[in-house]
Amino acid sequence: MFDTLKKLVDADSISGYEENIQEALKKELKKHVDEVKLDRVGNVIARKGKGSPVVMFAAHMDEIGLIVKYIDKEGFIFFDKIGGWDERILPTRKVVIHGSKGSVFGVIGSKPAHLLEKEEQKKPAKLKEMFIDIGASSEGGVKKAGISIGDYITNFGSVEKLLGSKVTGHGFDNRLGCLTIIEAAKGLKRFKGTAYFVGTVKEEIGLIGVRGSAFSVNPDVLLAVDTGMAGDVPGISKAEVSIKLSEGPALDIKDAMSVVHPKVKKWVKETASRNKIKLQFDVMSGGATDASIAPTIREGIPSGAITVPARYIHTPVEVADMKVVESAVKLCVKLAESAHKYF
Repeated sequence: MFDTLKKLVDADSISGYEENIQEALKKELKKHVDEVKLDRVGNVIARKGKGSPVVMFAAHMDEIGLIVKYIDKEGFIFFDKIGGWDERILPTRKVVIHGSKGSVFGVIGSKPAHLLEKEEQKKPAKLKEMFIDIGASSEGGVKKAGISIGDYITNFGSVEKLLGSKVTGHGFDNRLGCLTIIEAAKGLKRFKGTAYFVGTVKEEIGLIGVRGSAFSVNPDVLLAVDTGMAGDVPGISKAEVSIKLSEGPALDIKDAMSVVHPKVKKWVKETASRNKIKLQFDVMSGGATDASIAPTIREGIPSGAITVPARYIHTPVEVADMKVVESAVKLCVKLAESAHKYF
């Protein structure tokens, strides 16, 4: 699974620019399903089996990123955010700009600490003050490198192994979900009904892709497969975030937009218990998943979200436990196998 995760992370894609991850996900899924297609807005829709019930596993493909906004005469590139960034972590970060002539590496510049006044040291840099330095000396040099307004920008970095079964990298939100549905499609053999494994677009900027894909699939139940926030680090209390990195996947009970459907909650809890899969429960004050919007699609689709906990989400150094990914895969397979008993 580690090698597959690396392929998914290396397929640089952000909200609205999902072409690379679309191809990577299609390539992996088509080995294990009966049919895979791309819809008009870029959702990857893979089907396995036929008949009722119809279960849809939705994993958003996009990650947060940046976009070129302005190029000044000296060759510095100003940018805007796509998705939910913590602006404090942006200065001095290495990035990749995806231009018409290929990838160009750059750094988000920062005023040296030696030159900061005391008051400046207390204040985080503002987005409008940040810029990317690619080594160009003029606007023309930037354009000659194939960079123009509207080009997308991703984090620079790779997936690395930490101690034990832990890994780190960028884009785990939601390449972990993509990995989970690939492995679940692979592991699902005998079952009643139809399972759809769907990679959705533009989740990070408004839960956009799931609206059309779920309308098209029209499932009896929808499960978002996403990344959750692990709270077992210094500075976060259990009252804020109770789920832990290595204690199993989590069922989202509540998020900022929705509450899990009672039948889905019963299905997931009983299936996890029956198969001795350790399951956590998450009550979130903020954030949402593709499952959050499902009750508003068509006449309403019962939904819930299964998440793989990760530390430091929406940063270039997210941390996950691959053993928990394995548990999430097993849970998704068992849910697909038992869906006919509940829906």
